[in-house]
Amino acid sequence: MRFSLTTCAALVFPALTPAADAVDYRKDIRPLLQERCYSCHGALAQKAKLRVDTGAAMVKAGAVVPGKPGASELLLRVESTDDATRMPPEGHPLKPEQVAKLRLWIEQGAKVPADDAPEPDPRDHWAFRPVTRPAVPGAGAAHPIDAFVAAKWREKGLKPVAPADKRVLLRRVYVDLIGLPPTAEQIDAFVNDPAPAAYEKVVDRLLASPQYGERWGRHFLDIWRYSDWWGLGAELRNSQRHIWHWRDWTVDSFNADLSYAEMIRQMLAADELYPTEPQKLRATGYLARSYFLFNRTTWLDEVIEHSGKGFLGLTLNCAKCHDHKYDPVKQTDYYAFRAIFEPYQVRTDQVPGEPDVTKNGIPRAFDGNLDVRTPFHIRGDERTPDKDKVVTPGVPKFLAPGGLKVQPVELPVAAHKPHEPLAEAHACALLEKANRQTRALADLTADLANGKKVHAPWVMIAARVGSDAARGEYAAFEKIKNDPGKLPPHLRGYTKAPESNAETAESKTRPLPATSTGRRTALANWIADPKNPLTARVAVNHVWLRHFGQPLAPQVFEFGRKGGPPTHPELLDWLASEFTAHNWSFKHLHKLIVTSDVYRLSSSSSGAGAAVKLDPENRYLWRMNPVRMDANAVRDSLLHLSGALDLTRGGPPVPAAQQEGSARRSLYFFHSHNEHNKLLDIFDNANVLDCYRRTESIVPQQALALWNSKLAQVSAAKINDRLHATLAGAADAAFVTRAFESVLGTVPTKDELATCLEALAELRGTLKDVKEPERGKRARLQLVQALLNHNDFVTVR
Repeated sequence: MRFSLTTCAALVFPALTPAADAVDYRKDIRPLLQERCYSCHGALAQKAKLRVDTGAAMVKAGAVVPGKPGASELLLRVESTDDATRMPPEGHPLKPEQVAKLRLWIEQGAKVPADDAPEPDPRDHWAFRPVTRPAVPGAGAAHPIDAFVAAKWREKGLKPVAPADKRVLLRRVYVDLIGLPPTAEQIDAFVNDPAPAAYEKVVDRLLASPQYGERWGRHFLDIWRYSDWWGLGAELRNSQRHIWHWRDWTVDSFNADLSYAEMIRQMLAADELYPTEPQKLRATGYLARSYFLFNRTTWLDEVIEHSGKGFLGLTLNCAKCHDHKYDPVKQTDYYAFRAIFEPYQVRTDQVPGEPDVTKNGIPRAFDGNLDVRTPFHIRGDERTPDKDKVVTPGVPKFLAPGGLKVQPVELPVAAHKPHEPLAEAHACALLEKANRQTRALADLTADLANGKKVHAPWVMIAARVGSDAARGEYAAFEKIKNDPGKLPPHLRGYTKAPESNAETAESKTRPLPATSTGRRTALANWIADPKNPLTARVAVNHVWLRHFGQPLAPQVFEFGRKGGPPTHPELLDWLASEFTAHNWSFKHLHKLIVTSDVYRLSSSSSGAGAAVKLDPENRYLWRMNPVRMDANAVRDSLLHLSGALDLTRGGPPVPAAQQEGSARRSLYFFHSHNEHNKLLDIFDNANVLDCYRRTESIVPQQALALWNSKLAQVSAAKINDRLHATLAGAADAAFVTRAFESVLGTVPTKDELATCLEALAELRGTLKDVKEPERGKRARLQLVQALLNHNDFVTVR
């Protein structure tokens, strides 16, 4: 009997050659095919007339021959080392272990479950369906949000925790709505107000506060990627100087409760909709911010990507090089979307009283190149454009089968010839100067004719020369006053940003078009249409995230099939329909959310053992999520509680060199890719390149900053001074209680009070050489600093 080495090994080491386990189609095969093959051979596309989203389809097409790996084209293609035939054609090849699984599955008969079914039509994805208003579950007068959430509790067998303590709730709603905690006095007033409407009155007051617009404007400026300009030295390469005008427009819009639909229209197309209204033209800073000096494709790629993600929750950028792998967005859709923005450029309009746009001006969008063609880049490579392909402006066809309704916009003279009133005023001034000189010369001539003595002959000469020069200056200006390219910059009314670093002088000074394409207006109207299935859902999801610490749909910028379903789909749709039904009002949406019982739940999981086991991630909101304050709120709270916060609103940003000594809100700090505040960075400040959701890190530097930074130490001293103004002679217990209320917005527990009193006694002991009352004040200062380092100071419970 002959033995092979394999046989010998099996006899000696039988444990090394077990029978192969059956391959699980659902676990091992379908997910692999879904990730690497469905985009070309599934519901989205059927290249070579092949679908691999069911076993039956693969067998029918001959791609899989059960029991015969060597005859199965699917396996042969994934094993191929020839780039021309290997599948999948893009990305890395399948891993050896993945190929082995496929082979073994085929060897074992390519078995699939009886209920194996093709993937659903991507066009029927939940986010692409029209928003309909679901019926509120149950009956009675329950708050709609509570009714939807309670229905999930019943479904999942969950019970909510108790409502939050009044102090905790007040601090939560203050930080949520205005980004600042309540003072101890405001807490006292709320706790001692027994009226049933006390909380609602607080909510209304906060929504009416000018600090509301600063708080929520900052949230959406994160999403819209607000950034001050940056470049190399003084060379502006990204964004625009004075982009802060757009920041102020955002704050003003939230405070005025401007419809979100109108915000979208103004940001995308105020230059076409309101061409002579500077206050609204500020909004197009949204487009000016994407400016990039060196590469137009890079510039427009960012506009496409972040307009798609920010307004629609669509990753249009995934279709730049090929059709989208998950959603029904074609590569042609990507370039059609680019064509909407292709003509636009950026300029800075002069503001009254300041002709120098380097000192001030409104950066804004305008259509500067009406006839420019949009290239179609083969495989996304701008070096290989398809010169024969004509791209027309549009949006993904599956969302707008009828296309966009684009109508060119005739612009008023003031919009495309802003130099005219300036030039005319300057011409009038020159004419008046010439007339004055002529009159002066005539007066001198008349004196001489009447025999009056002229003191010196040069007086007459100077008068004649001045008169001739003034008339010559006026005549010379009359010849150029209608040609903006020849006018000095301060008389043009605007300065155009260079279209590239190699732009010609002729291009820089050519006249502004009298017509705008209307493409961006058409896009804005389509995005802001209540029938658009994405816009309201995406906005509501962002607001929900910032109130509850987690969104309803898991990926705030990805509502496509890659993003995952919402935890409460009916609630999301109800809120979206409610939002649009109330004129896209953010204030209405905020009040609806923060007055719900769900929002007012405690964040503690104490005593909720069953819920913790059933839903450890709190996906179904049986309690509130504690959330770390964002960087802006941390810094602003330190200043606010110390009484030092400067509530001046708007205006140019605080330069980096002045920020340490500034008491203004963090919103107003100069913040760009190159320049950002170190303290804010420690607490995860917004990334200007991409910040749809801020990160929440926990690092030692945060505690060090709250103890050692100048801001923390000065703030602690001022808080201590304010407390001592009324409590200098009070017992330590009263001081500790008030300090907790002032810094943490709550009262100490029995154990916390005892620990603090013991600490104060020890601190006094270390200050034996210091006399009272200074010794007690110094000891108490250490307590205040410790409270600023308490986790509850930087946490919204």
